[in-house]
Amino acid sequence: MAGILGYLAALSDDIASLAGRTMTTSAGSLTSSLDDMSLMLDDIATYTKVASAKSSGVVIDDLAAISNMTNETTSDILKKELEKSSSMEDLKKNISKLSKEEQAEVEREIRRIAQETLLESKRKAALRELPIVWKIAKGSALNKLIIIPIILLISAFVPWLMVPVLILGGTYLAYEGAESVLEKFFGHHENASVDETISELSVERFEDQKVASAAKTDFILSLEIMVIALSMVTNGGVGVKLGVLLAVGLLATVGVYGVVGLIVKLDDIGFYLQEQSSKVVKKIGDGFVVSVSWILVAIGIIGTVAMLAVGGGIIEHQLGLLHSLDDYLHEHIGGWGNLIIFILQMFFGMLVGIIVIKVMPFLQTSFDKTKNFILKLKP
Repeated sequence: MAGILGYLAALSDDIASLAGRTMTTSAGSLTSSLDDMSLMLDDIATYTKVASAKSSGVVIDDLAAISNMTNETTSDILKKELEKSSSMEDLKKNISKLSKEEQAEVEREIRRIAQETLLESKRKAALRELPIVWKIAKGSALNKLIIIPIILLISAFVPWLMVPVLILGGTYLAYEGAESVLEKFFGHHENASVDETISELSVERFEDQKVASAAKTDFILSLEIMVIALSMVTNGGVGVKLGVLLAVGLLATVGVYGVVGLIVKLDDIGFYLQEQSSKVVKKIGDGFVVSVSWILVAIGIIGTVAMLAVGGGIIEHQLGLLHSLDDYLHEHIGGWGNLIIFILQMFFGMLVGIIVIKVMPFLQTSFDKTKNFILKLKP
């Protein structure tokens, strides 16, 4: 179970729509800034850009986007100011000259437009979720078809190589888990600006990059799963091992991406329920929509812990670092020994991950220097 959660956590950032993530993050900014007219209008502009970029790949003019969201119920004051304004700056300046009552009316309209824009953006973003999951699932199936013959050959001709493969895989899981922790608590990676986010969203290449990134992560995780599965088949010939690996590969792919697909479509179910006439059903729909982000957060937290513990556990088990302690704990405190070992493996995984993160820049620099040196030697 821990391995599956780690699997989901490792892939969650690549599977999740960046547009949906951006809009969800911005929602807090909008809610807390309704008293500031300028900032609120800027939030609206961001929403409309993201919505248009996600739906059509083209970023349209902010003012035109807001105008397009008006309807017959929109305040005449706002409609009038939109007609008079030639830019967002003009609109903000004109609104600031209105009376307090008129500003309050315009504010209510802008709040409504912001909510409708956000909802529409989420709906459009949701349409791309299953296709992205399906692309990654197909890549995962292909990964396993490539991995299975490789590890069968390794098992048959160089079985000693299995241990280094497991250690490398465990190190990668520890690295992913540690990087996730550092990013969440210490801002290990710099956040992209809104303009960079919109620029990325406006091209199909962005989705291809996300799918490719997830497929790469999946390959390493699939390799670990397949090697561990093969290590458990102590008896039987090549046919038995092949059958076991195919079964495990199928179950892992269908299970993981089936769960992912179900989670990302919960908000769609919620959107459908929100449109029903019953207030109770609408409330249930609201709960579905809100729960998705919390579920993803929970998977991210639990999965990160799982990656650290599983990664550290694989390395520790292969090197036999805690074998004596494991026996001692089970002999003296029974089942609680498993919890203590799990915690120790998690911290060990964190330590390994941090070491890898610190070493990676030096390895990258050495690789680049070697590559440049080789290129210079070529005639």
